[in-house]
Amino acid sequence: MSNSLGKKKLALPIKILISMALGGTLGLIVGPKIVAIGFIGDIFMRLLKMCIYPLILLSVISGISQVADVTRLKKVGITFVIYWASSSIIAAFTGIGFASFVQPGKGLNLADAGTAMEVTKPDILGSFIGWVPQNPFNAMAEGNVIQIIVFAIIFGIVLAVAKSTESGRIVSRGVDALNDIIGKVVGWVISLAPYGVFALTAVMTGTLGAVVIGGIAKMIITLYMALAFMLIVIYPLILKFVCKVNPIKFYRNIYPVMLMAFSTCSSAATLPVTMKVTKERLGVPSDMVNLIAPPAATINMHGAAAEHPLYIIFAAQMFGMSLSLPDILILVVLGVIMSAGAAGMPGSGVMMCAIMLNIMGLPLTMIPWLTGVYFLIDMVTTTMNVAGDTVGMVTVASRLNELDRNTFNSNKEAFVQS
Repeated sequence: MSNSLGKKKLALPIKILISMALGGTLGLIVGPKIVAIGFIGDIFMRLLKMCIYPLILLSVISGISQVADVTRLKKVGITFVIYWASSSIIAAFTGIGFASFVQPGKGLNLADAGTAMEVTKPDILGSFIGWVPQNPFNAMAEGNVIQIIVFAIIFGIVLAVAKSTESGRIVSRGVDALNDIIGKVVGWVISLAPYGVFALTAVMTGTLGAVVIGGIAKMIITLYMALAFMLIVIYPLILKFVCKVNPIKFYRNIYPVMLMAFSTCSSAATLPVTMKVTKERLGVPSDMVNLIAPPAATINMHGAAAEHPLYIIFAAQMFGMSLSLPDILILVVLGVIMSAGAAGMPGSGVMMCAIMLNIMGLPLTMIPWLTGVYFLIDMVTTTMNVAGDTVGMVTVASRLNELDRNTFNSNKEAFVQS
């Protein structure tokens, strides 16, 4: 037994955290000369960028096609899509609001710290015509992410409609297969993160000092505050005034789901528990749960919808970039789209952050920091995601007058997973 324990490998998040700590320590000790190992981090960043365009194309096609597929399922699907869109927008505004109020990136001043990365503000308020790609392959080659997203949305909607045809089924299977492969590629790149994070953190702390550590900690706390606001304020308001149920009873009913999500950091792994609890403890009809829960676990990601725009506000504050109201509205839309497309992909939260930084014309400087601490974020965002799924199913059942309120309000026995 001792030999088997001795051979047990550290989990990747622990490796990344250790690498981040070691890199930061080495950078503080060595100082600016640590830039000699910067090429390791540069290679890792290039690998991350390599994954961005195929990842966003495939993930958004997959996510949007599932939304479109749900809308075809009459009353249940339409009601759920209304909930998904409105609640995801609220989550995105919540993340933006807390980041704007707390200002976790203020004081870092990376734009004046000698960084080699140029900050340019994109003309995202320009003509909407420019968002429509004339050639999607050219958009991929040039890295025009907004055009890639527009093409992916159109393709995903058409694919959902065409799934009843033979060609549609073939293409759908092809997208699933490519999604699987790109997921493996991203997983391989993320497996190299300890080396890249070590070098990038060392260079960053060696040239900028320890101020960045306080900044990233403040960002995480800000995100926790935003998610807590959703759980303590927004969800209870929906439950009380839309669903006409007791929020306290709701949370007592779903605690097994939240514990499972927190411990696994996976909405997919939590799905069986989510479905069992929603049927047996919340009183949502079984057929409705079977219809909503699987796509909800993929696209209804309130934690992701809140975190991605928050990262952009944080980065903009670091580089002294001001965002106008139209820019904020674009962030909300992108936050909803990215949260739908990011689900289920290894390392997708980090990758979607890189995509949004790219769209907004900001350097990817925060990516290694985010990678190093992402498991601290993933636990709470996943918990938020599954809580939002259960709120959504109760909302749909309530709006359609199909919620079994006796089951919802009954005293529950200890939950036993079967």
